[in-house]
Amino acid sequence: MGPGQARLVLLGNNKSATALPHGTVFVIPCLCYRSLHGLLLDAMSNPRLEPPFTKPTKPSTASHAPLPNGQTSPKPPSNSASSPKSTPLAPLESLPTIFSKKGSSELANDDIQAFLEVDLNLERLNRIHRHLWMAGRPLRAHPLHRYKMLRNDFVHTQQLDLHIVKFSTSVIIKPLPEWILDYEFWQKHLCDDEKLHKAACGFIVSYIWLVITPIDLKIAHDHDFLPESMTWPKWKAFVTDVYKHIDMNILDQVNERFHFGDLRLGRINSIYRIRHFHTHFVRGYLYGYNRYVVFFQRKFSWILIVFVFFSLVLSAMQVGVSLDPLSDNRPFLETSYGFVVFSIVSVAALLAVIGGLFVTIFIFNMIDAINHVKRVKQKRERLAKERDEKKHTP
Repeated sequence: MGPGQARLVLLGNNKSATALPHGTVFVIPCLCYRSLHGLLLDAMSNPRLEPPFTKPTKPSTASHAPLPNGQTSPKPPSNSASSPKSTPLAPLESLPTIFSKKGSSELANDDIQAFLEVDLNLERLNRIHRHLWMAGRPLRAHPLHRYKMLRNDFVHTQQLDLHIVKFSTSVIIKPLPEWILDYEFWQKHLCDDEKLHKAACGFIVSYIWLVITPIDLKIAHDHDFLPESMTWPKWKAFVTDVYKHIDMNILDQVNERFHFGDLRLGRINSIYRIRHFHTHFVRGYLYGYNRYVVFFQRKFSWILIVFVFFSLVLSAMQVGVSLDPLSDNRPFLETSYGFVVFSIVSVAALLAVIGGLFVTIFIFNMIDAINHVKRVKQKRERLAKERDEKKHTP
């Protein structure tokens, strides 16, 4: 080995190294080398995820540089009425106050990772992904102005698994928070978890579908879907940047829920009631009724139309029986008799079904409410006991 060259020597934990002439000796235990080799292989096979957009450059602060006497240059005047709307929130400030974690209320800023697992949870839709073709098509969602044109109303939600879900004449949409637009937040909280990374990427992709024109951006601002600080030039640049990181035609970097656009809530409820009959037959995917009157009006209003047709046919048969040409017509009389019996049996059967369904739902909700109260009471007593034990423990 010539002078100035380095020589690598692998030794065991109990061995020592002696300096060799004309060279430098690096001593590395064999076990550490193997561990390092394994880490390198893992890094090559599982590269770390990156945010779906480029890290923004920091704005220049030359205009506010300190002056010789310790003073700073004055800031340009701003309109105080509009400044709160134009000032974006910091990523941690945009987090909600509390969130629900396994039935308990927790501060979002105290456990950000647990909050993200709840906020970006798409497991319910992923569970029925192979059946989602019945609830929507594998196409991008319509832009916001299109929903407005179709006379749809917008309803806010904080559940990602209800995002861009249609119900009657309403579209449920989850607002895009400030933290999902922050590069450092992605690196710290999202890039280490592939499931969260794909869900967040899909969330951003959904807004690329929803906001494609300045009109869509105005609608988004009017309904507080996007931060007020997001202007059209910023949004257009952001979308262009995301296109460089996510293949919008293949969508292999997003959660599989976002392989579909908008979904129909009624059909998702039906899929859940059939696919998970034993656990979701009554409530389905989203139980949107708080009164029995509304439930029966929406589910059984079509029966009134059937009864109207039955009444018309029965009235016509009654008139026909009173007329001479049909009063002695035996086939007509037998048909009228059969339809009258069928009408009576149908009405009785429908009333029995509706009554049985009402009793079943009522008992189910009553038992579920009683059990829920017991579980919550027991949990609170257990937590209070644990808190008292901690106080008395030295």
